[in-house]
Amino acid sequence: MNVRRPRVVLRAGPAEAVLDPAAGGRIAAIRVDGLDLLITHGDGPMAWGAYPMVPWAGRLRDGLLRWDGAVHALPTRLLPPHAIHGTLIEAAWETDLPAGDAAAVLEAPLGGSWPFGGRAVHRVALAVESLTATLEVHADKRPFPAIAGWHPWFPRTLRGPAGAAGGQVEIDLHAGGMLFRGDDYLPTGEVVPVPPGPWDDCFVGVSTPPVVRWPGALEIALESDAAYWVVYTEHAEGVCVEPQTGPPNGLNTGPFTLVEPGRPLIASMTLRWRRLG
Repeated sequence: MNVRRPRVVLRAGPAEAVLDPAAGGRIAAIRVDGLDLLITHGDGPMAWGAYPMVPWAGRLRDGLLRWDGAVHALPTRLLPPHAIHGTLIEAAWETDLPAGDAAAVLEAPLGGSWPFGGRAVHRVALAVESLTATLEVHADKRPFPAIAGWHPWFPRTLRGPAGAAGGQVEIDLHAGGMLFRGDDYLPTGEVVPVPPGPWDDCFVGVSTPPVVRWPGALEIALESDAAYWVVYTEHAEGVCVEPQTGPPNGLNTGPFTLVEPGRPLIASMTLRWRRLG
C-alpha cells in the first residue's frame, strides 16, 4: 500500500512540473502557459503522467528473469502473464526537497520483489523551455542486469484554461528500423523496416530526437541517450514516446547494462518544448 507523500511543484517562468513521489516517483504534470503537456490522470498506474521504468522497461516474458543460472519470478499483476515496467511504478519514493524549487531528487529501493537489492534515483530539473530527467540504478552488494526508461503520456488534444489548443497530436519519428514483435507483443529479435502506424512497437536507429506536435500550438522534442524507443499510438486518449536503454524483455535477451556496486546505470531524457504559430 502506498504511503501518502506530498506532491512536489517545480517552477521556471511560465513552466510548472508536478512530481508525485507516492505514485511511482512520476512526473505527474508539466504545464506551460497553463497547457497540460501530459495526461494527468488515468485508469490505473500505467496510463498517466511520465513515470520511470526501473529496473526494466516494457514487458518481461511471463514475469520470469533468467539470470546467473537461476530463474526469478516477478509480479505479473498489472499485465498478466508478463511483468511490466519494473518494480517501482506503484511504489512510494522519498524526497527531502521542498516544493517551489526548480529541481528535485527522488529515491527508492528497488523493492522486495526484486531479488538483488539496489535502489533507483530520479533527478528532475525544470527550465523555462525544457525539463530534464535523469535515472540512476545502483547496486548494493550484488550485480544485476538493468534497463531504465520513462513512459510519458501525451494527450491527443492539448488543453488549457481556455479549452483545446492546436490540432490533434502528431508524432515525427525517424528510425532506422523496428523490432518485429510476436503475438505476445515481445520482440522476436528481427529488425524490420518501419511500417505505418498505429504502433505499439520498439524502434532502433533513431537519428534525430522524436517530436510530439500539436499543430498550431506547441511541439516537444524528446532528447535521450537511450538507444531504444517504444512508441504507442493505439490509445484513444493519448500517445506515448518512451526512451529506454534496452528493449522489451531485454533483461533476458539483451542488451542490458550490468549494474555493479559503484557502477550504476545512468540514463537521461530532456523534453524541450516550443510554441508554434
